[in-house]
Amino acid sequence: MSLLRIALWGPLLIAALLAGAYAYMHNPFARDGTELVQVPLSEDDPSLDRVGDLKYLGGLDIPHIGQNIGGLSGLRWDAESGRLLAITDDARWVWLTLDEQGERLTSVADVESGPLLGLKGETLTGKEQGDSESLARKGDGPWIVGFERDHRIWVYDQGLAEVPTRHPLKPTEVLGELEDNRGLEAMAAGSEGQLACAERIARPDRANCVLYNDDDDTFSDFPVTPPQELTELGATPTDADALSDGTFLILFRSYSPAAGNTAAIVAYAPDGSSREIATFLPPLTLDNFEGLAVREEDNRTFIYIVSDDNFSGSQRTLLMKFELDPMG
Repeated sequence: MSLLRIALWGPLLIAALLAGAYAYMHNPFARDGTELVQVPLSEDDPSLDRVGDLKYLGGLDIPHIGQNIGGLSGLRWDAESGRLLAITDDARWVWLTLDEQGERLTSVADVESGPLLGLKGETLTGKEQGDSESLARKGDGPWIVGFERDHRIWVYDQGLAEVPTRHPLKPTEVLGELEDNRGLEAMAAGSEGQLACAERIARPDRANCVLYNDDDDTFSDFPVTPPQELTELGATPTDADALSDGTFLILFRSYSPAAGNTAAIVAYAPDGSSREIATFLPPLTLDNFEGLAVREEDNRTFIYIVSDDNFSGSQRTLLMKFELDPMG
């Protein structure tokens, strides 16, 4: 190519390359798929099958599956369809059909994904409007989605592919001032009310969660704390789900360059009393865990947790399954 042509076409080529790079980084379906990989509870000890009150029933590293399903945050088990439902922090819903041999998680059979819609039926775009982080549902009722940055809760009465309505609970009115990227990170709908948690540490003057009673539109502070070793690392709630007896299971997560990723699950009764279920520390298999789902079936309780890869090559989407010991 002559110098003249380079001079004429060079800027256009550079612009095209930059546009392509931008689309690659921001289009959640742009990256090529790779195979799923089964992961042990501990790579240092692949035979390990217990942590705390949990029995490990298999886990997967899910890089892409043909379409990028990264950014998974809120997670729920849908008993009617027998699938997991997740939302992502770029305003998408993702249905996961699992392959399980007996009780053990072995693969993902199918993935269905689509955009969350706004109040006027528009597709949500950008972090300000589309940072969906928390998901809740009581029984077979509507799906409830919490967003941060533009802190709000929307109710999807007809399913996540349909137009929502506003939830009466306003996060900043009940939880106080919220940071852009540390907003409503966890929700759960239990028999005693709806739990809503901000991604922050509880303090004597500021609870990190509230319990909302939709019967009389009232709420009360419901502070939660992780196990002591994670408290020292600054762990915060990132998801929650409810057992049929009203107990909330809360997922905590922390990260620091020195300690890496850590996580914990703590059970909270509606009266605020707590019990540590499990603490996940290195060398266990860990990442940025932000989703927790409860599955109650045949008098057994299964728990799924999923990590948010933030669409980053340095993080993974890990989906792990456990059985919870009886809590009698």
